[in-house]
Amino acid sequence: MSKQGYIQRYLLIIRLIRNNRYISLPELIREVEDGLVYFDDTEDIGISRRTILRDLKEIRSVMGISIEYSRSENGYYIPDDEDQISDIERILEQYDLITSLHAREELSSIVFPERRKPRGTEHLSPLIHAIKRSLVVEFSYVKFNNAVSRVRSVMPYALKEGRGRWYLLAIEIGENVRHAGEIKSWGLDRIKDLNVTKNRFTRNPAIDPEKEFRDVVGVYSNNDLPVEEVILSFSPKGGRYNEAFPLHESQETLVDDGKEFRIRLKVKITYDFKQELLSQSDDLVVIAPEHLRKEIWKILIYNHLTICK
Repeated sequence: MSKQGYIQRYLLIIRLIRNNRYISLPELIREVEDGLVYFDDTEDIGISRRTILRDLKEIRSVMGISIEYSRSENGYYIPDDEDQISDIERILEQYDLITSLHAREELSSIVFPERRKPRGTEHLSPLIHAIKRSLVVEFSYVKFNNAVSRVRSVMPYALKEGRGRWYLLAIEIGENVRHAGEIKSWGLDRIKDLNVTKNRFTRNPAIDPEKEFRDVVGVYSNNDLPVEEVILSFSPKGGRYNEAFPLHESQETLVDDGKEFRIRLKVKITYDFKQELLSQSDDLVVIAPEHLRKEIWKILIYNHLTICK
């Protein structure tokens, strides 16, 4: 079997154990055999007990995923560790993608993947290297509102995905830097000539990128903005969409009666958040806070008048 085939089998095993707590070994073998029929380049042979036990050992040692066996339940399970679950969900997203889009040329007439690919993903690997080793990086950067590129020197802290694009969370260093010492977001699609230097920096323990962006929808934070309670009302159609794709992890459903879908969020009201609301304005009523309701209304009126000119 090819290396790709092994990886596909490992991911399938993780999926099966994740979704079937305390799955027995005979059942796991059966389900793996059934699942592999979706892949064209896997060998059409039976999966043995020895093969699965070896795979479990490889998943633990190579992928670092804890898979335990319960004697009382006579089956395998993955412990409910939040950090591990987050990593597993990301891995399984890739498995779902491989499974659903594992198409040969003969499927090109029925499978249409997105042709618009995010740019800048080639920077992910070197940036992860720099973040792990606390290395200063340099690059040329062009803002959307400025055609002139500038060379930047930054201390990279983390990477964040938002709305199909990747961003570097970093602190800019140098002379005449605005908001010195604060985390800024840099779109990878606008980074050119990336250079990972050999210069090490000391991370500021007071800076926690995950915490800073915890109350934010999107990738732009603002320490001056308060976290506010936002209540939104959607039509049943808009509600189904937002139930499937929550606006934020704090989202809480208040009403869902077939006539209205009302939710409560606790977020900072940033530019990205307002843009998301505007994109759903046909199905949305802002209930609270009042200042957000008025601002969204003013933007909609202005846009309408501009279009009608």
